[in-house]
Amino acid sequence: MPVDVKLWRKRREEAYRRIWEDLEIGYLDEDLLGILLEFFKRPESYTTSSCSGRIVLVDSRMPWERRNATIIFKKHSSISLEEIRGLLNQPVLYRLWLIATGPIIHVVALTAREALRILRIAREAGFKHSGVLSVSRKGYLVELRTGIRLAILLKTGSRVVVDEQGLQEAVKAVNEALSEGKKRLQRLLEVLRKHAIK
Repeated sequence: MPVDVKLWRKRREEAYRRIWEDLEIGYLDEDLLGILLEFFKRPESYTTSSCSGRIVLVDSRMPWERRNATIIFKKHSSISLEEIRGLLNQPVLYRLWLIATGPIIHVVALTAREALRILRIAREAGFKHSGVLSVSRKGYLVELRTGIRLAILLKTGSRVVVDEQGLQEAVKAVNEALSEGKKRLQRLLEVLRKHAIK
């Protein structure tokens, strides 16, 4: 299916405008701004929904479930023990999971060649779990992922399943996972600049 170039360009302009709107209202994850702008410097790429990595507390049966899951807490930077300890007293329906995820960036490429270039750049930067999600009239949707993900069970029903030391270790571990994701974001920015289209 050939990409509709006119549609692709229109969507690219909208996405670029949305970056600045999201930045103004505080919706944009500011850790991503430099990377997003690097993609827009490439004439055959633009970005859509992206996340620099985050730590969440989720009430769900399993940590990967989206349906019947409730996000209780979300932060794109390091967390403190006090932030989490205070939330352990809240009632949960299922299980309370402390989850750290690495960055995810969605890039729409105009051509297959550009999609492959983006994948090579991503892999060089440590985004080893990246791939092309779809090909349509809108372009080649490439998802950049590091594979960083950590889920720790804190509570089942009304019973907390970690002691104080376990909670400290859990907070330390998710902060380390988030930090590793931020390092890979910095590496991605460096590799994008190295492979910039002149």
